[in-house]
This record gives sequence, C-alpha cells and structure tokens, in this order.
Amino acid sequence: MALAITSFYAGLCALILIWLSFRIIGRRRGAKISLSDGGDAELQRLTRAHANATEWMPVFLIMLAGSESMGAPGFILHLAALPFVIGRFLHGYHFVTAREDFKFRVVGMHLTIWPMVALAIGSVTHGLVSMF
Repeated sequence: MALAITSFYAGLCALILIWLSFRIIGRRRGAKISLSDGGDAELQRLTRAHANATEWMPVFLIMLAGSESMGAPGFILHLAALPFVIGRFLHGYHFVTAREDFKFRVVGMHLTIWPMVALAIGSVTHGLVSMF
C-alpha cells in the first residue's frame, strides 16, 4: 500500500526543517560561528526551534503512516496532519521572527499537540482492535 498522504505531509515537514536549517546556517555565517552556538542568543533560539521540530515530527509521521497503512480514512488523516504541519510552521515562525508575544508559539503548540493526541488515541485504539 502506498502511503501517499504520509509522504505528502512528510515532505511538508521536511520543507519546514530545511527552512529552519537555512536560518541556522545563515546565522552561523553571519556571526562566524563554526561549532555549537558560541553563546549567541539568536543562534540558540533558532537551533532550539529546529530541535523542537525534530523532536515532534518523527513520532507524528510514524503514527500517521501506521494509521494510513491500517486503512484510516484519508479525510481523518488530513484532519490530523494539516493542523500539525501548520502548528509546526507557526511554532518555528515564532522563533525565526523573535517575536515578543507568544501568539504564534502558543497556537503552534496547540496545533501540534491536539492532533498528536487524537492520532495517538486513534493509533492505540485501532492497534488494539487489530491485534485481537
């Protein structure tokens, strides 16, 4: 079974990671920092944004692929994945723009966590039903 929906959202997640990586690379060049963060607050912020994305995306995509491979309806997968990807973008945008308010970060966190909770519950439930 082709995992077309998962592949689509994995690609979008990869583009977010690439965008965040380019921001880190640009800051490293601008600040002439080769290793680590050199104590640079902006580089620390950008690195943390990238790290945060890499912490959340793999587990979500694994659950999405599992759900898709077990035959979850496409619209359900999109209902979980689209807000998740938007949430990851908004969360990263907060760090990239160094915003003083937390509006994008908070919305990004909610759009990340709640689809992940829903997909986790669905994955556990569907997995249990399929096993027995």
